[in-house]
Amino acid sequence: MTSTAHPPAAGAAVEPPPEMIYEVEQVVSEWMARGITDMKHVISVMMRKGGAGKSTLTLLLADALIRFGLNVLIIDMDPQGNACTGLGRKVLMRAVEARIGRSTLEEPDVNTVIEVIQSGEPGVADEAILLINTAGWQYPPDMPFHRGGPLRAGKIGKIGLIPSYKGLEDLPTSWKPTDFERLAQTLHLPAEPGGVPPAHRWDVVLIDTAIARALGVQSAKAAKKVLFVTNAEKFGVDAIPETMSLVEDVRDHYYHDDIDVMGLVWNAYSPRQTTARALTADAAQAHAAKQKHWDAPIWPFEIPKAIVVSDSHDMAAPVSAFLGTSEKREPASKVCQVAEAIALRMLDEIGHPLAGELRAAWRQAWPEKEQTDVMTKGVA
Repeated sequence: MTSTAHPPAAGAAVEPPPEMIYEVEQVVSEWMARGITDMKHVISVMMRKGGAGKSTLTLLLADALIRFGLNVLIIDMDPQGNACTGLGRKVLMRAVEARIGRSTLEEPDVNTVIEVIQSGEPGVADEAILLINTAGWQYPPDMPFHRGGPLRAGKIGKIGLIPSYKGLEDLPTSWKPTDFERLAQTLHLPAEPGGVPPAHRWDVVLIDTAIARALGVQSAKAAKKVLFVTNAEKFGVDAIPETMSLVEDVRDHYYHDDIDVMGLVWNAYSPRQTTARALTADAAQAHAAKQKHWDAPIWPFEIPKAIVVSDSHDMAAPVSAFLGTSEKREPASKVCQVAEAIALRMLDEIGHPLAGELRAAWRQAWPEKEQTDVMTKGVA
């Protein structure tokens, strides 16, 4: 990725740029480099509630991991395609003539997760991956980390996307039990015997899930780890046991008993709100008391409620792009440090070989006067 010093102007009409050609040999994860084949790096970001922060957390984690120098694949499993929009690559519909008659149909301008699932063939996922090369998601390689540059000099990761669009919501109506395996098959099996499975080329694979139960099951079946995220408000907290119930159903009835819920992260959190503090305390108590469906460990990280997060979505740019500005720098640094701490905790949980090295470098990358309390919370 080439450098850019500032996010695009708010409200600017941005034409989708031509994607970088994804050639599989160009993407090599640290797992591959070290010959590690047994990894649990496919993570489903879940919560059975709209607006809980799944796409927000997915994009924040991608931003942190890329700046750590790791390669990240995002699979958008939400028909709304918010992750696609946030990356500046929303699926466009184009008119095509029907094979019979004179009617006009619409089809997406790129392969999407729909084609991946419908095919179910090993290796097909590689054909649907777009390498993101939008203006907002290009990083300044010569900038220091606390200004939006890479953690390790010159090492900026690649970001891949398997996009989604509204047609996904109609896909599960015809699924049989075996069809819930299809995303997993395309990610974890090589196109040719002895080849490299698509997922292995990426240091982390993040699946941004939908509310719909069937799509959630498909996503969970493809993942080894699950990360919950929700807002500290009544409906958001009520969705936590519902989401755990779905994961347990995948374990018990979809033959995926090794899926693990890593933890729960709070989104859009405001410590000044009495209700938010009370609800998070109630959730912690339910977990400590081992109440049914409250198994998810609550991570000590709260994504701040900050306008800079919605600004990043509107401008199709990572929050770190605002670290180089004056008016947005302070809130952006708070959000980025939380996202980076979550990413490091996640790398520890999946046993990534660079987790310790990245953590040590991160502690040195932020000037002491700019460090928030998250620098010492939950990151060993």
